[in-house]
Amino acid sequence: MQCLVYNTTGEPIELVPSLAGLCLHLRGKAVILETVPGRFARSPRLVFPLPASVVLRKHRRIGSRLAVLTNEHLFLRDGHRCAYCGRHRRELGSREHLSRDHLVPRSKGGTDEWLNVLTACSSCNHRKDDRLVEDVGRTPRFKPWAPSRGDLVVRRLSRGAA
Repeated sequence: MQCLVYNTTGEPIELVPSLAGLCLHLRGKAVILETVPGRFARSPRLVFPLPASVVLRKHRRIGSRLAVLTNEHLFLRDGHRCAYCGRHRRELGSREHLSRDHLVPRSKGGTDEWLNVLTACSSCNHRKDDRLVEDVGRTPRFKPWAPSRGDLVVRRLSRGAA
């Protein structure tokens, strides 16, 4: 079970195991907002309901609201779909995989940042190769955007519910 941790401002910060959320509450660092129905943590003498969400008692400063660019975060932002053909990772062949594609290739001065990268299946990425999107004649199905940490937490939650 997962527990969503909110900052004092109501912004979702991260998703942690429910036991970690319970530990935050028991140490006085967070207040339980919602519990998981019918799920409990037991000790020899006590029973605790497992939290589904907690809010921190003290505000936690977060250096940057932007999420760190990793393949896991990129694939989560793009819904685990190729930006060119639209296939989901479950629809890929046995030798295919998702990869990071740069709209402006790094060899042509492109940077490794949110607005220049998309998720692409290995077939589409190979087809595009080291060229600009305009040169290949393929346009992505969506425009890249820079997600906040909260955006990724919400996407991870909605993916788990589906």
